Amino acid sequence: MQAIFPEQLASSLQQRIPPVILLFGDELLLQQDCDEIIRHSLNQQLSSTPEYQRWRADAEFDWGQLSLQQQSMSLFGSFTVLDIELPEAKPGKPGSDALVDYVKQPNPDQLLILKGPRLKKEQLNSRWFKALAAQALQVKIFTPKRSQLPRFVMQRALRHQLQLSQTAAEVLSNWFEGNLFALEQEFIKWSLLPNPPQIDEKQIYERVADSSQFDVFGLQESIAAQDLSQAIHRLERLLDNDIELNILNWMLQREVQIISQLHVNAQHGLDHQAVFKQFAVWSSQQSAYSARASTHSDNSIKQMIALAERIERAIKGDRDEPLDVLLYHLVVLLSSPQLPASISQQLGVYSHVESDFWRYF
Repeated sequence: MQAIFPEQLASSLQQRIPPVILLFGDELLLQQDCDEIIRHSLNQQLSSTPEYQRWRADAEFDWGQLSLQQQSMSLFGSFTVLDIELPEAKPGKPGSDALVDYVKQPNPDQLLILKGPRLKKEQLNSRWFKALAAQALQVKIFTPKRSQLPRFVMQRALRHQLQLSQTAAEVLSNWFEGNLFALEQEFIKWSLLPNPPQIDEKQIYERVADSSQFDVFGLQESIAAQDLSQAIHRLERLLDNDIELNILNWMLQREVQIISQLHVNAQHGLDHQAVFKQFAVWSSQQSAYSARASTHSDNSIKQMIALAERIERAIKGDRDEPLDVLLYHLVVLLSSPQLPASISQQLGVYSHVESDFWRYF
């Protein structure tokens, strides 16, 4: 199996059109890019426009259609693309059998494209995937990491013949992390202007809304990285998007319990493994939790425990306190227990928080 990244797909297809292309990953924008690259490449290389058969292989899908298509001739004698979406990346036994049979004798006048979410270890070791992988071109579709986003944003802007300042790229990275489709829509709108200007930070604040999307685990990652500014931004977006408060509370309560128990264990010279086992902390995360616990004082631990209790009561409606302020306060303590003197500057962009924030310290 040949494995490449999306930016290598066009040059790879110029050399050879494989019988199977695998497009699995969680970033739908990049998956859509790959679809367009494949379509453009086929139109350039083939003497006639290919036919397309598109299926969504859910639980009700009849996999017999794949066998019928493999054995049939195109209506107009042209090349045929069989585009199958696996929404759960699990074809089941009928699908597995059909895919294994297909690659035993692939039709030279057909291209099978299989797409879906990012594959897990179980699927990578499955019979159907191994059979396809032997002849397939696999495109690795990964969501850009936060540190890679500014460069990705700059490159995306250039595709639309737009110029961004570095500061603008940073702002857009914050505002569209986790929602790159919305970023693409903004660039399309900018490119339709008669004379698109160089986009700077001021124009973004005037024209664009923050559309970043996260789940509670994205916030947990920021807390674990001790990135206060990012953690505050992600909490703000979760609250703006009406996150289920019980899920958010569960994650924060778990963080407080782990850190506080590790802190107590360290003071009494006790081993941390019992805590890690109790909360099912992965081995790859254990050293980071231990390091974070060591940065806390007795006072910050007491504050976090008290805040966690107040948040619990506020969610249940037993206490009349501004829940958002309590949540921001707890996230600050989890992310930056030493509370640096510059904290007000780090929170300055969140002006709606700052007015009431300090009253609760």
